[in-house]
Amino acid sequence: MYTFSFEKLKVWQEAIDLSVKVYSISKSFPADEKYGITSQ
Repeated sequence: MYTFSFEKLKVWQEAIDLSVKVYSISKSFPADEKYGITSQ
C-alpha cells in the first residue's frame, strides 16, 4: 500500500515557514499584545 506524507506538500512547507516568521516577529511584541494574539 502506498503511503503519502503530507510533509512533502508545498502548502504544508509554506505554512510552516509562515508560522516561523509570525512567531519570530511576534516575539518582539509587548506582553499585552502577545496575549491578545494568542487568545485568538
